[in-house]
Amino acid sequence: MKILLFEEPESVSEEQLARDLLLLPAWRRRRVMEYRFRTDRVLCAKAYLLLKEGLCREYGIREDPVFSYGENGKPYLWDHPGIYFNLSHCRRGVLCVIDEQEVGCDIEEIPAFLDDALCGCCSEAEKRRIWSASDPAAEFTRLWTMKEAYLKYTGQGISDDLPELFEQTDLTDISFRVKEEKKGVVYTICNSLRRDRQE
Repeated sequence: MKILLFEEPESVSEEQLARDLLLLPAWRRRRVMEYRFRTDRVLCAKAYLLLKEGLCREYGIREDPVFSYGENGKPYLWDHPGIYFNLSHCRRGVLCVIDEQEVGCDIEEIPAFLDDALCGCCSEAEKRRIWSASDPAAEFTRLWTMKEAYLKYTGQGISDDLPELFEQTDLTDISFRVKEEKKGVVYTICNSLRRDRQE
Protein backbone atom coordinates (compact mmCIF):
# COMPACT_ATOMS: atom_id res chain seq x y z
CA MET A 1 0.00 0.00 0.00
CA LYS A 2 1.29 3.45 -0.93
CA ILE A 3 0.17 6.44 1.16
CA LEU A 4 0.86 9.95 -0.11
CA LEU A 5 0.03 13.02 1.95
CA PHE A 6 0.28 16.67 0.94
CA GLU A 7 0.05 19.18 3.77
CA GLU A 8 -0.29 22.95 3.89
CA PRO A 9 -2.17 23.68 0.67
CA GLU A 10 -2.24 27.34 1.73
CA SER A 11 1.52 27.47 1.07
CA VAL A 12 1.00 26.91 -2.68
CA SER A 13 1.68 30.14 -4.54
CA GLU A 14 -0.14 31.35 -7.66
CA GLU A 15 2.95 30.47 -9.68
CA GLN A 16 3.05 26.93 -8.26
CA LEU A 17 -0.64 26.43 -8.96
CA ALA A 18 -0.11 27.60 -12.54
CA ARG A 19 2.76 25.10 -12.92
CA ASP A 20 0.62 22.32 -11.43
CA LEU A 21 -2.18 23.05 -13.88
CA LEU A 22 0.22 22.49 -16.77
CA LEU A 23 0.91 18.98 -15.46
CA LEU A 24 -2.77 18.01 -15.59
CA PRO A 25 -4.67 16.57 -18.55
CA ALA A 26 -7.23 18.93 -20.06
CA TRP A 27 -10.25 17.20 -18.43
CA ARG A 28 -8.74 17.49 -14.94
CA ARG A 29 -7.68 21.09 -15.55
CA ARG A 30 -11.28 21.94 -16.46
CA ARG A 31 -12.49 20.26 -13.28
CA VAL A 32 -9.99 22.21 -11.18
CA MET A 33 -11.09 25.50 -12.73
CA GLU A 34 -14.76 24.76 -12.00
CA TYR A 35 -14.02 25.46 -8.34
CA ARG A 36 -14.73 29.00 -7.28
CA PHE A 37 -12.20 29.23 -4.45
CA ARG A 38 -8.46 29.04 -4.95
CA THR A 39 -7.92 26.60 -2.05
CA ASP A 40 -10.34 24.12 -3.66
CA ARG A 41 -8.46 24.43 -6.93
CA VAL A 42 -5.17 23.66 -5.18
CA LEU A 43 -6.68 20.62 -3.43
CA CYS A 44 -8.20 19.21 -6.61
CA ALA A 45 -4.94 19.66 -8.57
CA LYS A 46 -2.76 18.19 -5.81
CA ALA A 47 -5.01 15.13 -5.36
CA TYR A 48 -4.55 14.17 -9.01
CA LEU A 49 -0.82 14.91 -8.93
CA LEU A 50 -0.34 12.74 -5.82
CA LEU A 51 -2.06 9.86 -7.62
CA LYS A 52 0.10 10.42 -10.67
CA GLU A 53 3.26 10.48 -8.52
CA GLY A 54 2.29 7.32 -6.64
CA LEU A 55 1.49 5.38 -9.81
CA CYS A 56 4.81 6.39 -11.32
CA ARG A 57 6.82 5.48 -8.19
CA GLU A 58 5.09 2.19 -7.42
CA TYR A 59 4.22 0.86 -10.87
CA GLY A 60 6.27 2.85 -13.36
CA ILE A 61 3.06 4.23 -14.90
CA ARG A 62 3.94 7.53 -16.56
CA GLU A 63 0.78 8.27 -18.53
CA ASP A 64 -1.99 10.39 -17.04
CA PRO A 65 -4.46 8.32 -14.99
CA VAL A 66 -7.87 8.05 -16.66
CA PHE A 67 -10.88 7.53 -14.41
CA SER A 68 -14.02 5.50 -14.84
CA TYR A 69 -16.70 5.48 -12.18
CA GLY A 70 -18.59 2.75 -10.34
CA GLU A 71 -22.32 2.64 -9.66
CA ASN A 72 -22.16 5.15 -6.78
CA GLY A 73 -19.46 7.33 -8.29
CA LYS A 74 -16.33 5.68 -6.89
CA PRO A 75 -13.48 6.30 -9.35
CA TYR A 76 -11.21 3.56 -10.63
CA LEU A 77 -8.47 3.26 -13.24
CA TRP A 78 -10.11 1.82 -16.35
CA ASP A 79 -6.80 0.80 -17.97
CA HIS A 80 -5.24 -0.71 -14.79
CA PRO A 81 -7.92 -2.98 -13.24
CA GLY A 82 -5.53 -4.51 -10.67
CA ILE A 83 -4.62 -1.16 -9.09
CA TYR A 84 -7.00 0.58 -6.70
CA PHE A 85 -6.87 4.09 -5.30
CA ASN A 86 -8.79 6.56 -3.21
CA LEU A 87 -8.44 10.30 -2.74
CA SER A 88 -9.58 12.66 -0.01
CA HIS A 89 -8.91 16.25 0.91
CA CYS A 90 -9.79 18.82 3.53
CA ARG A 91 -8.76 22.43 4.00
CA ARG A 92 -5.42 21.41 5.49
CA GLY A 93 -4.32 18.51 3.34
CA VAL A 94 -4.71 15.94 0.58
CA LEU A 95 -4.50 12.17 0.99
CA CYS A 96 -3.95 9.60 -1.75
CA VAL A 97 -3.85 5.83 -1.14
CA ILE A 98 -2.91 3.29 -3.81
CA ASP A 99 -3.17 -0.47 -3.29
CA GLU A 100 -3.69 -3.80 -5.02
CA GLN A 101 -7.09 -4.28 -3.36
CA GLU A 102 -10.10 -2.05 -2.75
CA VAL A 103 -9.31 0.84 -0.44
CA GLY A 104 -11.08 3.87 1.03
CA CYS A 105 -9.65 6.89 2.81
CA ASP A 106 -10.72 10.13 4.44
CA ILE A 107 -8.85 13.12 5.84
CA GLU A 108 -10.49 15.75 8.04
CA GLU A 109 -9.48 18.69 10.16
CA ILE A 110 -10.35 18.36 13.85
CA PRO A 111 -13.10 20.94 14.49
CA ALA A 112 -12.36 23.79 16.88
CA PHE A 113 -15.85 23.42 18.34
CA LEU A 114 -17.94 20.29 18.72
CA ASP A 115 -21.64 20.16 19.59
CA ASP A 116 -24.45 17.60 19.54
CA ALA A 117 -25.63 18.73 16.11
CA LEU A 118 -22.28 17.80 14.56
CA CYS A 119 -22.52 14.39 16.23
CA GLY A 120 -25.80 13.63 14.40
CA CYS A 121 -23.95 11.03 12.31
CA CYS A 122 -23.17 9.01 15.46
CA SER A 123 -25.11 6.41 17.41
CA GLU A 124 -25.88 6.93 21.09
CA ALA A 125 -23.03 4.57 22.04
CA GLU A 126 -20.64 6.48 19.80
CA LYS A 127 -21.74 9.79 21.32
CA ARG A 128 -21.01 8.44 24.80
CA ARG A 129 -17.58 7.37 23.58
CA ILE A 130 -16.94 10.83 22.09
CA TRP A 131 -18.07 12.85 25.10
CA SER A 132 -16.13 10.65 27.55
CA ALA A 133 -12.86 10.98 25.58
CA SER A 134 -10.10 13.28 26.78
CA ASP A 135 -10.40 15.19 23.47
CA PRO A 136 -14.00 14.85 22.21
CA ALA A 137 -13.36 16.76 18.95
CA ALA A 138 -10.44 14.49 18.02
CA GLU A 139 -12.45 11.36 18.94
CA PHE A 140 -15.36 12.55 16.80
CA THR A 141 -13.00 13.18 13.87
CA ARG A 142 -11.46 9.72 14.21
CA LEU A 143 -14.91 8.14 14.15
CA TRP A 144 -16.13 10.29 11.26
CA THR A 145 -13.09 9.50 9.11
CA MET A 146 -13.54 5.78 9.86
CA LYS A 147 -17.14 5.90 8.62
CA GLU A 148 -16.28 7.94 5.55
CA ALA A 149 -13.29 5.72 4.67
CA TYR A 150 -15.42 2.59 5.09
CA LEU A 151 -18.15 3.92 2.80
CA LYS A 152 -15.56 4.89 0.21
CA TYR A 153 -13.94 1.45 0.52
CA THR A 154 -17.26 -0.28 -0.18
CA GLY A 155 -18.23 2.27 -2.84
CA GLN A 156 -21.56 2.97 -1.10
CA GLY A 157 -21.10 6.70 -0.55
CA ILE A 158 -22.75 8.68 2.24
CA SER A 159 -26.08 7.25 3.35
CA ASP A 160 -28.87 7.98 5.83
CA ASP A 161 -27.89 5.16 8.17
CA LEU A 162 -24.62 6.77 9.29
CA PRO A 163 -25.51 6.77 13.01
CA GLU A 164 -26.02 2.99 13.07
CA LEU A 165 -23.51 2.13 10.31
CA PHE A 166 -20.97 0.27 12.44
CA GLU A 167 -23.62 -1.37 14.60
CA GLN A 168 -25.29 -2.87 11.52
CA THR A 169 -22.07 -3.90 9.74
CA ASP A 170 -19.83 -6.92 10.18
CA LEU A 171 -16.35 -5.42 10.49
CA THR A 172 -14.58 -8.73 11.21
CA ASP A 173 -12.46 -8.61 8.05
CA ILE A 174 -12.07 -4.83 7.89
CA SER A 175 -8.87 -2.96 8.72
CA PHE A 176 -8.83 0.69 9.85
CA ARG A 177 -5.59 2.63 10.06
CA VAL A 178 -6.22 5.88 11.89
CA LYS A 179 -3.54 8.53 12.23
CA GLU A 180 -3.63 11.95 13.83
CA GLU A 181 -1.21 14.49 12.40
CA LYS A 182 0.39 17.18 14.55
CA LYS A 183 -1.45 19.98 12.79
CA GLY A 184 -4.92 18.97 13.91
CA VAL A 185 -5.71 16.61 11.04
CA VAL A 186 -6.91 13.00 11.24
CA TYR A 187 -6.89 10.50 8.44
CA THR A 188 -8.17 6.95 8.16
CA ILE A 189 -7.47 4.24 5.59
CA CYS A 190 -9.88 1.32 5.27
CA ASN A 191 -9.30 -1.97 3.47
CA SER A 192 -9.76 -5.70 3.89
CA LEU A 193 -7.86 -7.70 6.50
CA ARG A 194 -7.87 -10.78 4.29
CA ARG A 195 -4.74 -9.76 2.38
CA ASP A 196 -3.06 -8.54 5.60
CA ARG A 197 -3.46 -12.00 7.15
CA GLN A 198 -1.65 -13.64 4.23
CA GLU A 199 1.44 -11.40 4.47
